[in-house]
Amino acid sequence: MMRLICPLLDIMKNSLAKANLKTIFQVVGAWLFLRFLTSLTAAAFSFLKPITPIEKQIALWPPAQNFLAWLTRVFVAPWARYDAVWFEQILTRGYVAGDGSTSFHPLYIWLSYPLYRLGVDAPLSLLITSTVAALVLLGVFYRLARLDHEPAIAWIALLLLTTFPVAFILFAPYTESLFLLWAAAALYSIRRERWVLAALFSFLAALTRQQGIFLALPLAWGVWEASGKSIRGIRRVWFAWLATLAAPAGLVVWGIYRISYLHEGSLNFSNIQGLIYSALLSPSADKVIAGQAFRWPWDAFIVAISKAIHAPELNVFINLALGIGFLIAFIIAWKYLKTADRLYSFAIIVISFSVTTGQYAYVSLPRHLFLAFPVFIGLAAALQESRHKQLLPACQTLGLIFLIYAYVLNGWIP
Repeated sequence: MMRLICPLLDIMKNSLAKANLKTIFQVVGAWLFLRFLTSLTAAAFSFLKPITPIEKQIALWPPAQNFLAWLTRVFVAPWARYDAVWFEQILTRGYVAGDGSTSFHPLYIWLSYPLYRLGVDAPLSLLITSTVAALVLLGVFYRLARLDHEPAIAWIALLLLTTFPVAFILFAPYTESLFLLWAAAALYSIRRERWVLAALFSFLAALTRQQGIFLALPLAWGVWEASGKSIRGIRRVWFAWLATLAAPAGLVVWGIYRISYLHEGSLNFSNIQGLIYSALLSPSADKVIAGQAFRWPWDAFIVAISKAIHAPELNVFINLALGIGFLIAFIIAWKYLKTADRLYSFAIIVISFSVTTGQYAYVSLPRHLFLAFPVFIGLAAALQESRHKQLLPACQTLGLIFLIYAYVLNGWIP
């Protein structure tokens, strides 16, 4: 565990050494504010539609005689929806071949397991892991933004990231905060030409989510730049090229574990869909969301538009609106992004728009696009001359509160 933490602490130490107390308090304050905003908002909305047994048994107010049970009902139970339930099941009973659990990569579960073994409830263990990862993420993200921009722009970038309507997921029992932490640390390490750390963080990202494989693109570009963009230079930094194999290695390790230890299927070379789901995802992914398939982005988009017209449903409208909005933000941010960030963000966006998901079409699209986090840094730079640059985070916060409402009431699948 300490081997994972020490490199992050090194980045944080460098960040704190170069930051003033005001900046530190701003970052920690933003984290605390969002932690309590998301928790209290989710708790309030859970009063309208209690779903879990503890929500039905214990009133939101006044505090129950069993104070610890009441705290669990208020701060933990409202998050037990959708994928959070899957993570709890995996943490408590382990992976089971063929039931859909192997769609979720293991590192988030592994890091939550020590707390669970110490007697902490499974949902709370997961929530603590996400919350701590979110705090470190904000520090690393801010430092990444400061590599190219002044503090005011880095702060706006942080606000844009944390108020994006699906950003509440950073404080829920989901993998986003942990994945974004590894991804931000990897991009930071690439910019500093610290290849061993970049490889480590890319590997950990791939063990957290499938999208971690796309960190190989900025890593390869960073090594190419370090080589002076010449064949002769490649020989000089040949060892750094090995780092580009780290992200694919993370997927390979998980695939080998899934196939050989869990005995869930084997590689399917009969068609591209079969290969993707047997090698990169999971053969039982349909047990989580039925009707998943990869299409060309324009084909998947047409399917989503068709569903919005012929079978209008809240999920489709939210996902399309946020998806198109994020795409516009990426276009605006493009000129302000480094090439490595462009490559990573472009790959995430293309693959996100390429997945169609049966009944709901584009389910989880905004959450998948959220992983293209460098867009928020480029967007902040684009807004630097605007008098109304604080308006977008304010509007996003309203969207965030609405999506918490939709999520807690089981009205929208994140």
